[in-house]
Amino acid sequence: MKKNLLSAERLHRLPSQGRLVRLVAVFSTVLIVISVLSLLLVGQIASNEADDLAAQTEKRLFHNALRDRQRLMARDLLVVARWDDAVQGVAIEPDNDFISDDFVGSLWWDSGYSRSFIIDAEGQQIASSREDRVDFTKRKLDPADDLAIITRRAVEAYMRYRIAVEGGFSQRVMKTSEIGNISVYSFSVIDGEPAIVSATAIVPHDEALLPDGPPPIAVVAKQIDEELIRDLNSQLAFDNLAFSEDATGVVPVQSASGKVLGSFSWTGTTPGTRIWDVVVPVVLFLTTFLALAGFLIMRHVAKLSAALSESQQQVRDAALHDPLSGLANRLKFDHALAVAAEKASKEPFAVIAGDLDRFKAVNDVHGHAAGDQVIRTVAARLRELVGENGLVGRVGGDEFVILVTGFSDRHRLMLLATQILTSVSMPMVLEEGALVDVGISLGIAVAPACGNTAEVIMAAADHTLLASKEQGRGRALFHEDMPQELRTVAA
Repeated sequence: MKKNLLSAERLHRLPSQGRLVRLVAVFSTVLIVISVLSLLLVGQIASNEADDLAAQTEKRLFHNALRDRQRLMARDLLVVARWDDAVQGVAIEPDNDFISDDFVGSLWWDSGYSRSFIIDAEGQQIASSREDRVDFTKRKLDPADDLAIITRRAVEAYMRYRIAVEGGFSQRVMKTSEIGNISVYSFSVIDGEPAIVSATAIVPHDEALLPDGPPPIAVVAKQIDEELIRDLNSQLAFDNLAFSEDATGVVPVQSASGKVLGSFSWTGTTPGTRIWDVVVPVVLFLTTFLALAGFLIMRHVAKLSAALSESQQQVRDAALHDPLSGLANRLKFDHALAVAAEKASKEPFAVIAGDLDRFKAVNDVHGHAAGDQVIRTVAARLRELVGENGLVGRVGGDEFVILVTGFSDRHRLMLLATQILTSVSMPMVLEEGALVDVGISLGIAVAPACGNTAEVIMAAADHTLLASKEQGRGRALFHEDMPQELRTVAA
């Protein structure tokens, strides 16, 4: 009897054990499925977030580089457009020799713009150039033509900032940082190829005056070619950066009339793929070792978070540094300058704006690879000289800025400037064996003496740099040494 009862109990117990095994199996399966699905979901979210952040950062960097190029075009154009001789020789008494030799010649020989145009007060094209060859055939612009639209916008910009003076009209003096208010940037098709276009009014600089009405407009164009792409990419270091007529690229380009001309595109970084390199092995591992599922999930989620944090840190580093020189870029420098400006009353500092001399000749003779080597060499020399006393940045093709926070007295600033002039001008041996040398011009602004906001301080340094170059290049000029009326303009 007992034997039968025991057998019955065993028989009754067997199904319970089976159910327990099935329950454990189901629980284990559910645990694996939940763990795997959770990890896959986290991986998908982290991968998408990392890729999206990288894409947004790259777009922002590209737009910054494009704006820097447009500002450079506007600055180059303003050098000849804001000129009393240009007002006399173009607007008042058009002089073909002046336009050809001085106006267009300066744009071509000094700044390298092969295409330029002059539009008169009636909206008629009176001159166009290819390199240093000028065609004075007059042409009435179609109102719907891109050049006509750009010209009208430039006229509107002039009218907004013109001022009436005794005997005529002039234009309000603008800070360097406000050049965009009086210049027009757009895109157009020039000679059958897409191009970046900048336009501004030809206005007096000192004593000349304009009559009432629209002024003549000067226009320069830079074709979107391999040279421009290389120039932009020297700040970006993107893979396969290119421009095509395909409008579905990363950054579409529209002409002034609204026509889609094409788009810029590049092979974006995908930090999310590195995350999947962690997720997939973890999923396989979890399906094999159920007992260690919880531990492995915690461990690999930590790895996943670390991978995401690393990718985000890499993106942040890329957003704050110039890829060619390794120096701080404009975003990082502007932030550091803003922080220093807030404390300027208690902790004075200085900003040194620098622009290389003869750098274009290196590019023209030895190529852009040589130009890149020169930029890296100059960056290393500046970084070594400044050391712990400040921050060195590169904000354009051959433009450098230095935030000096270690000291602000004139003696040590002049000593540093002299060391920079000497070091930068030392000959450099290119990889191909050629010996080249460049120079640098410096503009020094000390805060808070020259201003108490980042914008004013930077504008003072830029303005001083321009004055330094005008005095002969290869020299350093303090803002305080400029004539009082010029210092007022810069402030």
